[in-house]
Amino acid sequence: MLHLVFVLGLALWSRSAEALMWDFDDGTTQGWAAKASGAAGGSAEFNLLPGQVADSVWTIDMSPSVAGKKYPTPSVELISPTIGYDSGLFDRVRVRLRTVHHRPTVGSFWLAWTNEHNRTAPGRDPADLFSNRFSLTGQVGFVYTTQWQEVALTLPGSDGEVAPGDREVWEGLLRDIRLHFSLDWGERDVPRSAAEVVGWLAIDWIELTGVEELLAGELAPPSVEYVRFEGAGLFAPPVFSPIAPGLGGFFVLGGERAAGLTDLDGDGDLDLFSTWSGVHHESANPFVNGWVMALNDGRGAFETVHTEEEIGEGIQNLRIGDLTGDGQDEIATYRKGWEITVWSIGPDLQVEVLTQINDRWLVDMVDGDGDGTVELFTTDFINQPVEEKRALEVWEVKQGVWTVSQVAVAENHWPARMGDFTGDGKLDVLWNPRNQASRWMVAHLGDEPEAGDVVFEAEADTADILFYLLQVGDFDGDGQVDLLTPLEHNPWELLKGLLLWRGQPAGGVEETVLYDDRLFLRSPVVVRDLNGDGVDDWTFVGGDRASGIGVFIEWDGGANPAKEVERHRLVGDGVQVLLGDVDGDGDLDLVVLNPLLGGVQVLKSSVGEQMTAVLTPAAARPAQHRLGDSYPNPFNPAVVIPLELATDAAGVSLRVYDVLGRRVRQVWQGPLGAGSHRFVWDGRDAAGKGVAAGVYVYRVEVDGRVEAKKTTKLP
Repeated sequence: MLHLVFVLGLALWSRSAEALMWDFDDGTTQGWAAKASGAAGGSAEFNLLPGQVADSVWTIDMSPSVAGKKYPTPSVELISPTIGYDSGLFDRVRVRLRTVHHRPTVGSFWLAWTNEHNRTAPGRDPADLFSNRFSLTGQVGFVYTTQWQEVALTLPGSDGEVAPGDREVWEGLLRDIRLHFSLDWGERDVPRSAAEVVGWLAIDWIELTGVEELLAGELAPPSVEYVRFEGAGLFAPPVFSPIAPGLGGFFVLGGERAAGLTDLDGDGDLDLFSTWSGVHHESANPFVNGWVMALNDGRGAFETVHTEEEIGEGIQNLRIGDLTGDGQDEIATYRKGWEITVWSIGPDLQVEVLTQINDRWLVDMVDGDGDGTVELFTTDFINQPVEEKRALEVWEVKQGVWTVSQVAVAENHWPARMGDFTGDGKLDVLWNPRNQASRWMVAHLGDEPEAGDVVFEAEADTADILFYLLQVGDFDGDGQVDLLTPLEHNPWELLKGLLLWRGQPAGGVEETVLYDDRLFLRSPVVVRDLNGDGVDDWTFVGGDRASGIGVFIEWDGGANPAKEVERHRLVGDGVQVLLGDVDGDGDLDLVVLNPLLGGVQVLKSSVGEQMTAVLTPAAARPAQHRLGDSYPNPFNPAVVIPLELATDAAGVSLRVYDVLGRRVRQVWQGPLGAGSHRFVWDGRDAAGKGVAAGVYVYRVEVDGRVEAKKTTKLP
């Protein structure tokens, strides 16, 4: 067993042997983060304890860690920024600290670390995930004083008694170190008030020192790159609406969805239908789940109108769309027991079960035949032997009668995603490998997947990360299918980094790291044209420990090296981003599910308000207002609509209608200056859903003068 050395003062080592020093003299934590000790995974990684840096001292507020506990034991874990040096250079960690309290307390102090030996279990001992190799604990414990004290933990090899394997698990590329402070054990069976426990921990400096003969003086700390949340751009800062605790459930993986936007009450506004999950401590089964409906007030604020608690397995995945063709969306839900249930929501918000499909997994709900009505797609691979073929099935309903037909089958693969992944206007199916297979295949809907459709072939270690598929599409415009996945995954920190897999015309795949493992990825990536310029953008929730989490908007897509990024900090957490026009201005807004706060944070788009007109010199201005011919026509997926104005116009309205006269999308509403303007309609309705192929009318009204023309969308 390794020995711990605890000392007061500076007498036992030479200052010339110091290696890395964090002294907080720049007024920041220099990349260090403080979180509740023992919190791991998901939003717990962002349960950051508040604090401040003043006069080169980092003071951490411990009160959130004791709130609501009957027997408070304030504990904190300090996590360093990425270090990047070899662990073998170092042999001890030193800290100068004190508690802000009315008396000394007794607790414990221990060290954890992350290097190449425990990347899948960061901050855990590679030999024993639940042991503390370097710690001060026991019957006596460690005394925390209210005066400054200096503490040192000796690492392997410095005391001459190295246990077998200790040096091996310590040495390697050091990612971080983690200092755990349990400040006050107290009387375990005696309740204490918050005033009786430690409220603040002050850190003067932290030093990672090295063996003198291995170091030539002090090492420079690696540079710290924070996630910058500027909070300025085309989206307004997030506004919170409380709905239900645990909204959205747990972290959403891959193509699974926890919620959707639809008009529940028929008033024309987009409302929210979502899952939720929580804990009831007084119940024999403390884990509970259910679903909730929240209505939109027309301006983007949501209010809960119905919450349902369920027994048994909760909703794992859901899709929303008009299956019956009556103009009202249905909701298809999938539970872990291989059960799909289709609901309709009546005018009084009552739920009616339309059908229940057993032994099936929910793939998607899309318009597969271009008739304007979506169909339900499932797969029947559940509980079948590996060598059995897996089928993609389509369910349709006419006059209340449900029919199912087989679309395609594949061996050792199952249909996972549907969409136009190559931009050719055709609906594709992504077939994921099952068990020992390692090939990902893409085929047009209705085509049987064959060997020639292989887009990725992965090694065994790569296949694990591809399981957490975040998005599919042609992100670089070369006609090849690309994939987005996290860079790595572990059960303590979940998904980290962002990796782009580019399909190559000659076969194979090229990997590009868009974000390294300092990024905590909290949601799937949503790919859509958010600003109407005809180019797909990306949005997702992510962040780091030092800065917290927020919404990322990658303009022109993350595959563009010259991309512009807009970021907004979030309070709490965020597990899924929904897109829809929630305030009726014709722009796509962002709705972020926040289970930690139990609600949604809405970021309203100002794209329409900030759209820049292309002005021409007065001599070149058009003689009269004119609505131009759209191009390309026919189009897919987006079309440009030209408009020329002879004079400034106080009120301009550009809308798209279907052939029945129903409004599909408000493209522009507001004043415009004289000159030539180009508007882009992305072929989607106000809810952000792609419209069916067919003829559409675009109509402009300029200060009371109306003009209209037609355009055609291809399948």
